This record gives sequence, C-alpha cells and structure tokens, in this order.
Amino acid sequence: MADFRYRIAPSPTGNFHIGTLRATLFNWLLARHHKGTLILRIEDTDKARSKPEFEHNIIDEMNWLGLTPDEGPIQGGPHGPYRQSERMALGLYTQYAVQLVAAKKAYPCFCTETELDQERQAAEVAHKPYVYGGKCRHLTPENIRAKQEAGIPHSLRFQLPDSGNCEFEDLIRGPLSFDWALLSDFVIVRSDGSPSYNFAVVVDDVEMKISHVVRGEDHISNTPRQIALFTALNTTPPHFAHLPMILAPDRSKLSKRHGATSVSDYRKQGFLAEALLNYLVLLGWSSPLGQELMPRDEIITQFGLDRISKSGAIFDLVKLKWMNGQYIRKLEAPALFEAVTPFLEPTLLSAFSPDLQQKIVFSVRDNLDVLGDINTFVSVYALTQDQYIEKIAQITWSDTDKIVITAWKDWLAAHPTPTPEDIQAGLDHIVTTTQLGKGKVFKPIRVACSGIGNGPHLPDLLSILPTATLIERCTYVLDRA
Repeated sequence: MADFRYRIAPSPTGNFHIGTLRATLFNWLLARHHKGTLILRIEDTDKARSKPEFEHNIIDEMNWLGLTPDEGPIQGGPHGPYRQSERMALGLYTQYAVQLVAAKKAYPCFCTETELDQERQAAEVAHKPYVYGGKCRHLTPENIRAKQEAGIPHSLRFQLPDSGNCEFEDLIRGPLSFDWALLSDFVIVRSDGSPSYNFAVVVDDVEMKISHVVRGEDHISNTPRQIALFTALNTTPPHFAHLPMILAPDRSKLSKRHGATSVSDYRKQGFLAEALLNYLVLLGWSSPLGQELMPRDEIITQFGLDRISKSGAIFDLVKLKWMNGQYIRKLEAPALFEAVTPFLEPTLLSAFSPDLQQKIVFSVRDNLDVLGDINTFVSVYALTQDQYIEKIAQITWSDTDKIVITAWKDWLAAHPTPTPEDIQAGLDHIVTTTQLGKGKVFKPIRVACSGIGNGPHLPDLLSILPTATLIERCTYVLDRA
C-alpha cells in the first residue's frame, strides 16, 4: 500500500485517558514507522455529552506527549473538517445515506422503542441473541410514503445479508468470521437525523482515505457492520487491527483505583512524557531486542503490528513509577530543576541561591519516582531548628553513635568548606579509624545532621548544609545523648 493513513478518533465526552492514549500512541508510532499520516478526528455527534473543554484536553495532552497529528481540527488538512459535528452540518452523512437508500441497501424504520423493547424481551425469554425482526424491511414504497406523510418518526436501517459469513483478516488476531444471521439490520441515521457511530466512522474513513484502523478489541463486534457498509459504498475496507485490552493486576477491567485516570492526572503527579510513552508502548508490544528503556526514535524504528500480543496487557502502577524514576535519573541538573520547578513549593527553598537550589534538587534525584515527590525530599534542607529538634527528640543514641558523631564533628571543625568529594573522603576515614561498617557510620551522621534516616546522597547533603549548622546539630545531639 502506497499511503499509510491512520486515525485516532476520540469522543470529547471526558478527559484524555490511558486507554485512548495507548491507542493514539500505537497509531502515531505506526504512522511514523511507515512514514505515513496520522489523522485526529473528533467524534462529537453526542451533543449532550460532548464538551469543548474535553476536546481541548485531548489536544493539549497529545501535544504535551509529542503525539501531534498530521491532520486534525488544529492542523487542518485536505480531508476536513475534522469534527463530526461540522461534517454533519455540511450534510456529508446525509449524502451517503441517500446513496444507500437509492441502492436499496438501507430503508426507513418506523418501529417505536416500545416495539423494539418487546422484541428484545421476547428474545431474552427464548434465550436467543436479539436480532431485529425486520418488520420495516419489506414495507412497500406506498407504505413508506404514507407513514412519512403522516409525520411518523423514523430512522434509517442498513440491510445486512441474511446468511453467510463476514470474514476478514485482523492484522493482530488473524482470520475472524461472523455469522450474518446473528447480526441485526442496524440504524445508520437516527430519527433526529444524526448519524450512528458505525455509519459516521465509515463515511469519515472513506472520505479521509484511511488505510488502517488500529483500535481496542472492544470494537471487534463493530467491524462486520462497518465492512458491510464499506462494501455497500463500493469502497475497499481499510485493514483492521484490534489491540489487547489494558487490564488491572488481577486481570479485571482497569478502573480508577488501578490507574485508569486521565492523562492530565499523570502529568499533574509529575510523570515525564517520555517515561509514560515508553511504559505504555510495552503494554501489548515487546521490543524484538528485549529492551525496556527505549528512546522514542528507537521505538519508532522497531515498532510493528507483528509483535503486538493478542492477550490483555497488565497495567502496573509500581512498574510505571519505577520507569519514570529511571527517566528522572537521566536528567542533568538544569533539566531536572526546570522539570520540578512547577511542583516546588514557592517558599521552601527561597533562602538558598538559585545555584544552590539547583544543587539541592539534583541531590535528591535518585529519591524521586515522580516529580511531585520533590517537596518531600528537599524539605530536609529547609528544616528550622525547632523542626529539627522535634524530629530527633525520640531518638536514642548508642555509645557507638556518640563516638561516630564526635569524630564527624571534629572532622568538620578541621574542614570548614568541604566539597562532596572531601566529605566522602572524611566519611571513609571515619569508617577506617573506627573500624565500623559504613552503615554504623553513615546512619548516625545522617540522622544527627539532618534529623531523618534517609534521603539525599549523603556527601551531597552534607556539602550543601552549612558546616556551622552541622557542627551545631552534632553538638546538640552530643550534649543530650
């Protein structure tokens, strides 16, 4: 196929969420891998639930993640407009509906909701799958005209084959087959004139020359209906590929408690865009080289439908945080400081110079899983004396601790402006002279100097805190030990 054209078609009825993001990412990667085109189409025919703010959220988060489409509501393109509401206003769906009615492949349906409910209930009582009975399929032109002239509301139904199978090749799952006899003639235009989902997406895919439809497996049941529409419109259907669902760790449906929150929520917590994308691409796809941490360009090079699994992908928030931490640790000091600045409490480090603030942030880099953790870890540098005293009030110091803290205090007195390298050498010297292990030396020094038992890399911590403060705190501990 000469042109690879993929589409992502979210409905603006809520914020951009993880499931839609994963589908967007896979389509974007395929478009980039094949040097093709990604189209963003906004499916906003649900007037009651579609909101402009949700569309803005989808576009904003796609831009943040670097998944900008080639054609869409913002970029424009040769196959617009790219909002279904605007396409509906132009009468594009009506044109195709008229074409299908003229070809006797669609017909008016005057059945009321009450009649249809009675059919469904009868099928349920008989323990049979519901299939529309076809009451209106055989209305004569005279019957139809009389009902229309009487003002009886009606929809338009598409007429499916009565027998045989719909067979197609799913690019992930292989050959699939559906029995036409088990499928109902379905509504393509509602009584209010709006197009149904299955009809609108086919018209748009035809008009936008979509070559590949890559979406979640929950859409598999829509595919035979859509293929029938493509065929009725004398158009070759696109290739279909259905992605595995994202599941919770217990293999249940992913819910908010498992991580099915909006992309905005992950952004607000301090997940990096590259880490989030790297993690999501591994939900259902695996690198042929067995890699986990992969730059975007390398993912594009390796990505393909042939390595997408058929089984559900487990969403593991712990693994996502681990991966995000790995990406944070790759950031150099200036980039890290810029990334965490929106998360920093404004006054927390205000007493320090800009250069020292950057050093402080960099010193806690290895402690961060998400950028939003920053205040928890840099707060050790901003402790007041009262806060420090409160933290160590309940600590009991052993004789060995006192020996170590005394040795450290003496070392500080002899080294008033130590570098991190000096401090590392001093700590190692105390380990050697006291013949104690690193744990028995480093921990009491850390607690005596900072009030907490974990946190930044110790030489960094002790080189940033003023030497006078460290000596004062060691003295306080020794006087009360």
